[in-house]
Amino acid sequence: MDAEQKRRAVSRLLADDYSQKILVRTYNIPMSAQKLSRVCRIPIAACYRRIHDLETVGLIGIEDEMEVYKGRRVRMYKCRLRSAMIKFTNGRFAVRYDTEENGGGKSPDPGDAVVQVEAG
Repeated sequence: MDAEQKRRAVSRLLADDYSQKILVRTYNIPMSAQKLSRVCRIPIAACYRRIHDLETVGLIGIEDEMEVYKGRRVRMYKCRLRSAMIKFTNGRFAVRYDTEENGGGKSPDPGDAVVQVEAG
């Protein structure tokens, strides 16, 4: 995924209702996909898809992996997004966001996407 594709994917995910619910719920407390599906009322398949998409662009990450039953492991996901802003100026949307890396600092490459939207 190149930088432009990543910016567009982040813009799409930040505007998505399921993604927003997942990011909000995992901001303070890591959660499994199963628990996220239940508390956010998201179908489990859609929950796994969003988690995969969010993880691909670095907005969420695996905080821990726990063994729950006879070697079965469950991943605990945590929000890596620290701030996001959507701005509309001169007929264009701009999305800016900062993520936290695994070490706890800001990412060296904050996202910045500009999307042209024309009147239909």
